[in-house]
Amino acid sequence: MIKKGSKVKVLRPESYWFQYTGKVVKVEKDIKYPVLVRFDKESYNGVNSNNFSLDELQLVS
Repeated sequence: MIKKGSKVKVLRPESYWFQYTGKVVKVEKDIKYPVLVRFDKESYNGVNSNNFSLDELQLVS
């Protein structure tokens, strides 16, 4: 179960953070991309977080 504070690995191939691990900041309901994940690494335009769907993330122990 993915919840706030969980460590997750990104499985979305077109994402800048594909195969990187981040921390879940927020989990919402009833929207297409309910999970907000924050990363240590910034993207090329200075962004360090993105929203993902539950099936695009894998829980890391």
